[in-house]
Amino acid sequence: MLRPMDRERRRHVRLKPIPELPARAIVAVDGLVREAIDVIDVSVSGLALRFGPCLAGVKQGHRLKLTLELSAWGEHQVEVDVRWASPAAVGVELVSLSPAVAQAVSRYVAELLERGVSG
Repeated sequence: MLRPMDRERRRHVRLKPIPELPARAIVAVDGLVREAIDVIDVSVSGLALRFGPCLAGVKQGHRLKLTLELSAWGEHQVEVDVRWASPAAVGVELVSLSPAVAQAVSRYVAELLERGVSG
């Protein structure tokens, strides 16, 4: 039986950001403090984020607001649903993306593919 994470991986290719094309997520903590989180991998539908203190206590089903920085494709405010969580990482699904944000994510992923990056 496939786990939800396995089914998700089959739908969309997941790629690791590279130093030349960094990606990171920023979470607002207590309104004023912002914490940057490493993006482990990215697809057109979601992200795997390295676990950080600001993600303590998140569980499957939680909705978070992030600022997603995609190198040359800009900084975007996004909402994500937590799909899975482990002690090392959190998997999130991008939800309700505007056409502009969806296009930026798609272009970022396409550039990683073009450069031969693997998941």
